[in-house]
Amino acid sequence: MNSNNLETQKKKLLTSFNENRFEEVIDKGVKLLEERQNDAQLIYLLGLSSINLQNFIDAEKFFKKLIFLQRTAENFYTLGNIQKKQKKFQEAVESFKEAIKVKPNFSEAYNNLGSTQKSLNKFKEAILSYKKAIDLKANNVEACYNLATLHYFLENYDEASNYYKNIINLKTRQEEICERFTICLFKTGKKNEVKDFVITVISKFPRNKVLNNLLGQSLLSLNSHKEGLSYIKNGAGFLEIDENGVRLI
Repeated sequence: MNSNNLETQKKKLLTSFNENRFEEVIDKGVKLLEERQNDAQLIYLLGLSSINLQNFIDAEKFFKKLIFLQRTAENFYTLGNIQKKQKKFQEAVESFKEAIKVKPNFSEAYNNLGSTQKSLNKFKEAILSYKKAIDLKANNVEACYNLATLHYFLENYDEASNYYKNIINLKTRQEEICERFTICLFKTGKKNEVKDFVITVISKFPRNKVLNNLLGQSLLSLNSHKEGLSYIKNGAGFLEIDENGVRLI
């Protein structure tokens, strides 16, 4: 196939990709790849199409082939995400580390490295990776959320509250973040801070039982009995918080 015809075929594949006709890209692209085995652009399209079809086995093969041709941070990063999807966590760790070698200020790669290390129960390493992601990009809210959540589940409530505080206005998870931030304050005995915080947000989440209940229990401990009991009633009873979670008692 001459070069002009090849470029024409690749343009058609790109059109198919942009129109979300990923199976068509795979069918025609694999045949085209037989003639142009080292065409990085074509391999990239095949890899992305495989991801969109959730065929992560083939996607991994394409991106490994692509990395042989182009050792970019972004290609290693994508490969790591593909491996993570397949629960190949140790391989994903190595891919994210390779991405960071190529691009040392790659905040997103540090964040995903942390998430993968967490999946391997390497919590200390995960914390360091999340912190590095935030150091490199202060507005990396995903890394901040992940770090707060890891500290929360490790029962490091002071640390968790510090990071939750930084993303308290994150709209996509705001109720969950407010709830966990309140639990952190309550677990560390900061009843006045629970009161001050929950009163400012309870109007947004008036039916949240955890917020109502912890506000009520905090008010009781601060001798505001009538008001405290009214919030506990809204929370449908007293809550107990321990390593097993939050439950009514």
